[in-house]
Amino acid sequence: MRTTPVVTAITSGAVALALLSGCGAGGGEGPSDDATLTYRDSPLTKYWEAMGGSQDESAADAQAARSEEIVAACMQDEGFEYTPQDTSGMNRSLEGGDGDMPAWDTLEFAQQYGYGATTWEDLPVNEGADEYVDANADYVASMSESEQEAFYAALYGAQVVSEEPIDAEAELPEYDWTTGGCQGKAQHEVYEGSQIWDDPEFKDLADEMSTLYTDSQTDERMVEAHAEWAKCMADEGYDFANPQEAQQSIFDLMEAIPYDEETGMQDEAALDEITEQELATATADRICQDSTRAGQAALEAQFAIEQEFIDANKERLDAMVEKAAQASE
Repeated sequence: MRTTPVVTAITSGAVALALLSGCGAGGGEGPSDDATLTYRDSPLTKYWEAMGGSQDESAADAQAARSEEIVAACMQDEGFEYTPQDTSGMNRSLEGGDGDMPAWDTLEFAQQYGYGATTWEDLPVNEGADEYVDANADYVASMSESEQEAFYAALYGAQVVSEEPIDAEAELPEYDWTTGGCQGKAQHEVYEGSQIWDDPEFKDLADEMSTLYTDSQTDERMVEAHAEWAKCMADEGYDFANPQEAQQSIFDLMEAIPYDEETGMQDEAALDEITEQELATATADRICQDSTRAGQAALEAQFAIEQEFIDANKERLDAMVEKAAQASE
């Protein structure tokens, strides 16, 4: 049965900045030798990565291993055994171009996988991912029901079950890691403790960085970069202002498909219909980007906007990076 992807189209906020600045490991050292710009040439990359935004697989594996070690020590303090989970086989690059999968920004990828939306499970990157095996399953199975409840309460925090109906429109309570058991403790120490984004001293700067990408889409240079692409797409029967709109249109169609209450899955036939549209849209998108050089023009405009932001905020950015480094020591 098909599951929907865990990634979505490029959106606003720090995630968008991460995708724009990283989209894979490495980068940040300036244009490549052949003068063809990639997302990794983003001037903001070095700042993003210095503040915990690296997408490097080895770094992700190291963080996950450290988190599991903290969980194990915490569970021992709670009176339980806990075998750290090995999640290294679960991390896979989505960049492609390594022989197993076409690079994501190529016509070949668009023709085979579109945007990787409805085709997520078909991506070769998922075929090599190791199946998850709970290293603590046998240990937990040997416990009584009450012991299991205590184990999971220590691991994830006490679960509060309310008989009150859920208000879908109500604002979700702010997450408190101290109520998340040993997992909450580990997540906080590894992934949140050194994060600088919520630091009141740099809140304004973080907000500006988070909206930089979306704000740049209305910049005259960016609009001009996408103008020829939009004309090309119009000739193919599409009405989009930029590639982001084209990609987002597919995810919007997916979100409109309801989930079955019993299986928790979306209708396969409906997804298949969207797949056809996804492949066609992504292929036209890539052809137009290549033929009009819109992708390069957009990157040139984006990087110019980023550099202007850096020039205007360099002292604040350097101070933010320095404090993030101190917090991670």
